[in-house]
Amino acid sequence: MNLSNLVEEYCTQLRRRQIKGSFACAKKTAEVMRLLITTQRHPDAASLIEDVRTVGTKLQAAKPVELGIGNIVRRVLHMIREEQQQEQLEASEGSSTPGDASKGPQGPGLLSQAFRPGSNLRAFNRAVSLSNLLDTPAMSADGLSSSFSGILTAAADAVAAAAAGDAQAADAEGMRRQQSSRKGRAPPQWSSKNNVIEMLNELLDELDGIEQQIAQQAVEHIHANEVILTYGMSDTTFLFLKEASRKREFQVVVAEAAPRFDGHTMARQLADAKVQTTLIADSAVFAMMARANKVLVGAHAVLANGGVIAPAGVHMVALAAKRHSIPFVVLVGLHKLSPLFPHDPDVTLNDFQSPGQVVDFDVLAESFMRGDEQQQGPHAAAAECLSVEVHNPAYDYIPPHLISLFVTDTGGYTPAYVYRLLAEYYSREDYSLDKELIDRMKL
Repeated sequence: MNLSNLVEEYCTQLRRRQIKGSFACAKKTAEVMRLLITTQRHPDAASLIEDVRTVGTKLQAAKPVELGIGNIVRRVLHMIREEQQQEQLEASEGSSTPGDASKGPQGPGLLSQAFRPGSNLRAFNRAVSLSNLLDTPAMSADGLSSSFSGILTAAADAVAAAAAGDAQAADAEGMRRQQSSRKGRAPPQWSSKNNVIEMLNELLDELDGIEQQIAQQAVEHIHANEVILTYGMSDTTFLFLKEASRKREFQVVVAEAAPRFDGHTMARQLADAKVQTTLIADSAVFAMMARANKVLVGAHAVLANGGVIAPAGVHMVALAAKRHSIPFVVLVGLHKLSPLFPHDPDVTLNDFQSPGQVVDFDVLAESFMRGDEQQQGPHAAAAECLSVEVHNPAYDYIPPHLISLFVTDTGGYTPAYVYRLLAEYYSREDYSLDKELIDRMKL
């Protein structure tokens, strides 16, 4: 399958929501970027950056709410720009290095050799110039004329030799270009592309080990006999708690996370891992928070101001933790770190799930049937009262002042440190992808 077909297939899967989760989208995006770089020819970094931005913007437009897609594209662009800057730095250092002067003393020039005291100018103790011409000993006119004629002859010979060398070099260059054009060779590849491919392979390996890197830090954050409160189902949180249970004895309180109730799955998996678990309703979070020692949750994305996009309902948990002065810890990989801000009107930060998770479809169908009956009868005006809108948002926004710590695959950070991470992983010129192209692709 060629690149264009792969990109179209991936975009179709994103639009149909066949690929779910930030990790799956991030890894697939990295694989597409690697295929783009390895299969296409790019003579320089600028052309490669343009292609990566075009394909990456198309992928992001297919599912704007999945910020991990744009994050991986920005990581790849940052790699390319780093190699470009390194290449320019090496070129500038090479041009600024002294050339022939650094190789040692060179022989005297043509004029210096001509005016050097020799057979014709033995009486001169220093080079002849206009300032000391009258101070030199007398010299016959024939000797002086012969000296200057020798200078002019040597200079003319040197110029002729240089011209002949340039002509030969031009002829050789012309023949080389003709041979290249006859062979029809493709344009050369950018010399630093292999370095970018190596870094992209390292990024894919990094994505595969993110959850394990976070789980290895569990013993540093969970202590014996603690009560940990979590919300819903998160693979990263589950592995974190499972790793800590190997060396620590603690209890976990799991909120069920209605209306999806994936907290039931979380509680079942923790129980299978021999972790003492208690399942509670979402309405009991505030009451149970007084007994908790720490709150651990996963996240969908980390924004530039240190805020977090998390599953709907986590904001309520964060407010309860703040009220009881309980540490609120977010477990998140750095592939979810986004340079976007929550107040940006051009950014889609939320998604809406099926209303069937909130209200059964048979209840909705019954209400619609009653509405149709009333519209046909004498109570048609009251039929509008049966019109009920069911909203089921997928995510919440948690501001940075409610977050105590981020535990990432590279260590723990506070929300105030996020701007340093952005400068390390992304280039500022790539913070915003091509908005006009995104809008055009949405039409």
